[in-house]
Amino acid sequence: MGLEVLLNGKVIHRASFPICPISDRSKKTDRQQKIVAFSFKGGPVFQGEYHTTRTQTIEGDIWQAGTDPGAILFGVSFSTKKQVLLNTIHVAKPGSKSTSEIDRGLTVRTFPISAK
Repeated sequence: MGLEVLLNGKVIHRASFPICPISDRSKKTDRQQKIVAFSFKGGPVFQGEYHTTRTQTIEGDIWQAGTDPGAILFGVSFSTKKQVLLNTIHVAKPGSKSTSEIDRGLTVRTFPISAK
């Protein structure tokens, strides 16, 4: 699966990772496995309230938060060293494109990619 994080229409992070179907949903894990971690310089306002400066480093984390039939729920968070700026969910649909505007000007996209 491919994943892109966009800020004001510009890609600030791009990643890909394997996904595989789970046939036995009774085998759940309580461990949240981080799939993607990245950072970028600040500037945006998060949730209309948390202001960041252009020189501030923003940490982004994405992990699998759960599954539903036909969907993967990804937790998405952004933080500075001092505070959490945003913590939300992106719903990805394996086999098709999914786009979530998780905050003003901040978008997460997932999409299928072919195995190499």
